[in-house]
Amino acid sequence: MSARKRNILVKHLFTLLMVLILPVAGHNAAAQTVSVRAALDSTLMVIGGQMNLTLQVNQPADLLVAFPHLTDTVTANVEIVRTHARDTIRLDNNRLSITQMFTVTSFDSGLHYIPPIRFEYIEREMQSSAQSNSLALMVVNPFVDVDPEKGFFDLKEPFNLPFIIKELWRFRYWLLFLILLAAATYGGWYFWKNRKIPLKEIFFKEQPKEPAHVVALRELDRIKNNKIWQTGQIKQFYSQLTDTLRKYMEERYHFPAMEQTSHEILQTLRKTDLPDKKLYEKVERVLNTADLAKFAKYEPLPDENDMSLITAYFFVNQTKEEEMLTPEEAAQKSVDNEKAEELTSEQKK
Repeated sequence: MSARKRNILVKHLFTLLMVLILPVAGHNAAAQTVSVRAALDSTLMVIGGQMNLTLQVNQPADLLVAFPHLTDTVTANVEIVRTHARDTIRLDNNRLSITQMFTVTSFDSGLHYIPPIRFEYIEREMQSSAQSNSLALMVVNPFVDVDPEKGFFDLKEPFNLPFIIKELWRFRYWLLFLILLAAATYGGWYFWKNRKIPLKEIFFKEQPKEPAHVVALRELDRIKNNKIWQTGQIKQFYSQLTDTLRKYMEERYHFPAMEQTSHEILQTLRKTDLPDKKLYEKVERVLNTADLAKFAKYEPLPDENDMSLITAYFFVNQTKEEEMLTPEEAAQKSVDNEKAEELTSEQKK
């Protein structure tokens, strides 16, 4: 054994012997009044690791004990990383237990001796002190000794492990879910790409659209039954009447009548093949009267209001697009008309 290693071993043995023979509690009568205890989480720590050093003081509740002012280090080889807040617990017989922890570390391997830590206090106008037990901390270096003369070495490459199919077995449910999801996604995409019927018609059967004249006549019946022009609501009456005519023209002749002015509508109707040449003049009179009533505060006579409504009925009935019926539908309609006539005649009798 070399002299250097022998000296280190003797030093460690001497330190351990000092820890064992030093008093554990405070000295003299102070131990009965104030007791101090120091403890480490463990006596063994890896170099650069961390553990807690706990200081606990048991004292009378009316006595003020000064904790030692530890800032950066406990000893030359044991450093303080963090200082925790003190925790106070009230015991029986009017005594307190005050605990404070310090997170410590060390970057020097070997056996480190932590001497007793002294606490000062004043009792009966006399300054006294109590000290904790001493501690020993063994710091070990698990790494291979580094020789600077050998230079630096590259990091080791990752270890290549072979792939085993059995390792996927624990993920079988996820794999099954992904396969089903992929199949459903592909099926939906294929169906969407090759569909011949619109998707809307598959899930929602589209209702047949009512002819434009049916909608217009129903709206005119509503306006006639409400008779709002007779209650002085002239402007509202003409707004509803012209909106009904505009919507009908837009559906019947396929031009944006709802967005056009009365002048633009009349220009379009002039180019339209109407069944009666007088229809243009009648619609022109209705639109002009409506513009005066809505924008110029013109108050038409009661006969003008009635005539405007009649003109709207007449225009829709004269320009409505007749439905093309098949021979079967025409025969059924004729039978229905005959039954309706017979029922009407019987009711009259």
